[in-house]
Amino acid sequence: MAPTAEPPGAWPITAGDRRLALWLALPALAIYGLLAWRLAGGEYLDYYNLAFDFDPSRAVTSLATTAPEFLGFKHPLFELLRPLAWPLRGLGLDAKQASGLLIAGFGAASVALCFLFFRAAGIERGFAVPLSGLFAVSSTQLFISVIVETYGVAAFSIVLTWLLAALRLTRPGCCPRLPYAAALLTIGTTVTNVMQSVLAEGILAWREGGPVRAFRRCLRFGLIVGILTALLCLIAWFDTLRAALQDPVQAAKEVYWLRTKGERAGLATLLETFLGFGFVAPRYSWVMLPGDIPMRDFRSWEFVGVGAVAAPLWLAFLASGAVGAACHPRYRWLALGLALALVGNFLLHLDFQFRGSLFLYAGHMHFLVLGLAAGLAPHLSARSVLGRVYAGFVLLLGLLIAANNLPILFSFTGDFQAVQMPCPKPCFDASQN
Repeated sequence: MAPTAEPPGAWPITAGDRRLALWLALPALAIYGLLAWRLAGGEYLDYYNLAFDFDPSRAVTSLATTAPEFLGFKHPLFELLRPLAWPLRGLGLDAKQASGLLIAGFGAASVALCFLFFRAAGIERGFAVPLSGLFAVSSTQLFISVIVETYGVAAFSIVLTWLLAALRLTRPGCCPRLPYAAALLTIGTTVTNVMQSVLAEGILAWREGGPVRAFRRCLRFGLIVGILTALLCLIAWFDTLRAALQDPVQAAKEVYWLRTKGERAGLATLLETFLGFGFVAPRYSWVMLPGDIPMRDFRSWEFVGVGAVAAPLWLAFLASGAVGAACHPRYRWLALGLALALVGNFLLHLDFQFRGSLFLYAGHMHFLVLGLAAGLAPHLSARSVLGRVYAGFVLLLGLLIAANNLPILFSFTGDFQAVQMPCPKPCFDASQN
């Protein structure tokens, strides 16, 4: 039996929902924060490429040191988040501790926004809570909420983008300026993610007035976001841009040389990584990098213990949820946007890869996958027998995933207390990504 529909235009998020979102964020913050603190106590954040081809050393410098490092045109405004780390530095924390707790905070906030997205999309609390819990313990969410990198902030911006889309789908015309702020966060953290902000605008406009309206809305939205981004970049990158204008040919060459290099993995490997490993962590694969540097990554479909059970159950849940999302009269509009954004990311990463490291990019697609996987929930009532079975399955699946992923992450955060490397920190010559 389907739940009773809310009146047209009803505000879908109540004060109780906001309080519950906070209560979901608090344990997530405790878990992420403790693990981030543990990782910061070792040497992992001092190096490049010890795992997953992440470059945490650069992100720590960018966020919390007195001499920030600009991360390049792919992450043009990331340094503007530095003021968020100042209170933590003022408490006496070092750069690694402060930046680790900051990223953990973004991870916990993403869990809260995930719950609010489900409520805004018409999913009952009895389903939204376990679905958000599953999100909180999924492998991508855990790692990017503990490792200091751009991906935790990018994931937060993506969840915020689709939360606003869900709200405006129910209440057209509400919060008209917030999508621009979300778009600035997406493009400022990772340039390509602004595609999701534009897609969200296009889907909403298409539903309201057809393809012509969608095209005009996207054009106007993109133009405004582009102008705002340019102004912020002019402030943040003034000296760099002035130097680039003095030798534009050399500047263009340097941007081109930042392209990823090497062999490209095929579509099957992308599907395996982004749809599978992104939620259930497999055994580590060890990759020997130039200079005899060992790096751990997720590259092989090898699970042990509860992971061998959780992985196929997760894929079955994803497949059934995607079908359900396509069949629901209102949720299908959100599902269409999520699916198009997911396809766009798959197409991008068929080319944009670096030496087979794909889990590196999973954070940009993670919430999109979960949003599709949750597609059966809008059809169900939490009080029905079928609804209780569904909620129980989501809870069981989340517990299995947690039982697999949390020990892996706990071990990971303790594995780098002392690092023996053949090159000095941060081993820059071995990292050209």
